[in-house]
Amino acid sequence: MSVKTFSINRAKNEISQAYSPVNLASVDDFAIKLVKFRGEFERWHKHESEDESFIVLSGEINFQTDEGDFIVKAGEGIVSPKGLRHCPKAATTGEMPVALIIERSATNRLGD
Repeated sequence: MSVKTFSINRAKNEISQAYSPVNLASVDDFAIKLVKFRGEFERWHKHESEDESFIVLSGEINFQTDEGDFIVKAGEGIVSPKGLRHCPKAATTGEMPVALIIERSATNRLGD
């Protein structure tokens, strides 16, 4: 076993397409991913068995849920509990917001 390092800045520069997360690291059975946002995610979805967390590093994301909309800004985070329908949305112009996603490695990004 060895220590694994990763660079958020390098990964951020390598991502050119919105909603295409890059795996930064694994912690036990969890994945730490980096993702950029542009417009609305391709569909509303939910994860029946897993919570999903987002930590916004830059920009602003409108996290739409069946419980209402939550504006999450840089330096803030949100946890979507299992079973809650949600759909992230960001501006369609300007710099793409960037966030870390922490979720179980087996989580399907399109939901169940």
